[in-house]
Amino acid sequence: MANLITGLFDTEQAAENAVSQLKQIGYGENEISIVMKDRNAAENLAVETGSRTMEGVGTGGVIGGAVGAVLAGLLAVGTVAIPGVGLLAAGPLAAMLAGAGAGGIAGSLIGWLASAGIPEDVAPYYERGLAEGGIVVAVAAHSGDESRVQQILQGGAVAYAGYNTPSYVSPNYASRYSDITPPAKTYDTYGTTNEAQRAANSMGAEQRSAMRTEAAHEREAHREAGDRNIVDDAVTAVENTYDNTVTAVKNQSDKVATGTENTVDRVNNP
Repeated sequence: MANLITGLFDTEQAAENAVSQLKQIGYGENEISIVMKDRNAAENLAVETGSRTMEGVGTGGVIGGAVGAVLAGLLAVGTVAIPGVGLLAAGPLAAMLAGAGAGGIAGSLIGWLASAGIPEDVAPYYERGLAEGGIVVAVAAHSGDESRVQQILQGGAVAYAGYNTPSYVSPNYASRYSDITPPAKTYDTYGTTNEAQRAANSMGAEQRSAMRTEAAHEREAHREAGDRNIVDDAVTAVENTYDNTVTAVKNQSDKVATGTENTVDRVNNP
């Protein structure tokens, strides 16, 4: 898959947050993939943690386990059980596995992960993380949209690999597995806690801009609904143009200010 970007998440909540953010920027359930433990493994995890399990969603009760609504929605779209390694894949990756023959990867999960664009020195962490209940979220980024997808997946991942960007493993996560030779470089999740906050600031500016634009469109529709004649139409056109211009300026100013703040913070708090 071109432009494939993946993140390994240590908790269900972190994976759900990433999927929710991907949906907010326009990615549908048929564009997002997840790989996780199968139902039996998830049920065992739920018993150990005291979580309630789902009854089974989608394909004949194969799907289930201690997952929330966001991940359950992805699982219900189309899921392939991967025999021999005890995993489920949902989304476009599931389709790819079905086409290749899921049984073919049994016993060679690292090789399959490498074929999905995850470097060989990072793939062992993905394999171990999946075996211990982690969740991989993957998305083929739209052309020109790679940076936004990277920000989202990097934001809560313990390991990361993707199109046209360096891979990493969080040092804290890597330290769990002394038997795995660490990559040449490991990085804190999304660089540092400071960088994660800067990413959140940028996302906040984008969300505020979207809200302002939506409100301007609602005001525009309200004005146009009250027009009675050609004079009203002309006055409304002027008001709408002015409102949209002011909104665009506010949006741009907010983004520039946020970018400047992030740059200053990055210098002062690398």
